[in-house]
Amino acid sequence: MNGSRTIGDAIPWLIAGFAFFTPFSIAGSHICLAIATVLLFVDRSSREETLAFARTTGLGWPLLGWIAACLFSVACAIDVRHSAEKLNKLALLALLPLGALSASRARLRTILGALLASTALVAVLGVAQHLAAGGGLDARNRGVGGFYMTVAGVAMTVALLALGELLAAVKDPRLRRLAFLGLAFATTTAALLATYTRGSWIGFAAGAFFVLRRQRTALFAFVLGAVLVLALGPPEARDRLASSVRPDHPRNAERVLIWKHGLSLFAERPFTGTGLWIPPALMEGEVTTPTGVFRVHSHMHDTPLQIAVTMGIPGLVAFAAYIFGFARLARRAAGAQIRNLWEEGLVLAYPGILVALLVNGLFEWNFGDSEVLGLFYLLSGVTLGVAVDRSGWYPPAPSRTGHPEDDR
Repeated sequence: MNGSRTIGDAIPWLIAGFAFFTPFSIAGSHICLAIATVLLFVDRSSREETLAFARTTGLGWPLLGWIAACLFSVACAIDVRHSAEKLNKLALLALLPLGALSASRARLRTILGALLASTALVAVLGVAQHLAAGGGLDARNRGVGGFYMTVAGVAMTVALLALGELLAAVKDPRLRRLAFLGLAFATTTAALLATYTRGSWIGFAAGAFFVLRRQRTALFAFVLGAVLVLALGPPEARDRLASSVRPDHPRNAERVLIWKHGLSLFAERPFTGTGLWIPPALMEGEVTTPTGVFRVHSHMHDTPLQIAVTMGIPGLVAFAAYIFGFARLARRAAGAQIRNLWEEGLVLAYPGILVALLVNGLFEWNFGDSEVLGLFYLLSGVTLGVAVDRSGWYPPAPSRTGHPEDDR
């Protein structure tokens, strides 16, 4: 029994390791996830909680539908082998039961703290490199050897998490906690701005507005801060944001051409799609733009369109149900019994994060980015851990110190 308890208690630390590595090392995060998944099957109590998760939450059927749609797409793919390789992202779904474990809920502060601290450190390094290279679009923040769109997606998500935690923390202000959360929010927001990724900027603004929609003072402060950043920031950043609403901008023209190409591919295979991997032969079209000859990208720069092209109508239906399941989770978590301010901040931030990812997904294939998708599943899992008390999965765990306020 003691051995089993020790195995189960190791899982939250591995989840914290996944959170810590996510901003800068996909290898480190996936190693932690792999070990945690093995322990999930080895530990009896963790297996029982996972089975209860499958039976008692509203996510079970949407997730099964999504998995089935992915398998159907592979079975009907133009290139089955390469499409099957894309199924590896389904392994990230293990983060949902892992994050929802009662042991993980008891270590929520450790898990979220590791994510916030790691992202803040990587953000500082990325912004420093950005400024040292002269700033601007040509020196976009790429994090630690990463891709600026991935860096932007992670920074957008973590900045919204920090915002929710800040809103909760001011209810019981403690200098050290407020300083930590404030620095995490400021650095990750700066890192996001330094990526010059317009879709993530818009997604962040939409998510922040949703989080702050009932906090008039905080919403006013956020809007004022955004105006000041635009007014005092580099002109190139203002031009970059303004280009979002200019149909004649070369990048926007290219994006429209990609979408038109995607719609034509969808019309060719509306019920099966091309498979999870689009053969390069279908993406080799060249068109003339104001900037010269343009080659269509390997993806559609739009999540719903990417799913339509690769998975067809079944994929779109499954994705709609999948998103509805996560939206329902956000609503259930909002009505759950909250044990501390870390949980309250998470519950405040989670729906805004979902909104941000959906808005950002109108411009990027962010649900196909392993780092961003893994982070979303991690936060969904720990949010599920808060929400499941309503369904009677397990009772609230007592405070480790015997005083619930000590865990705040």
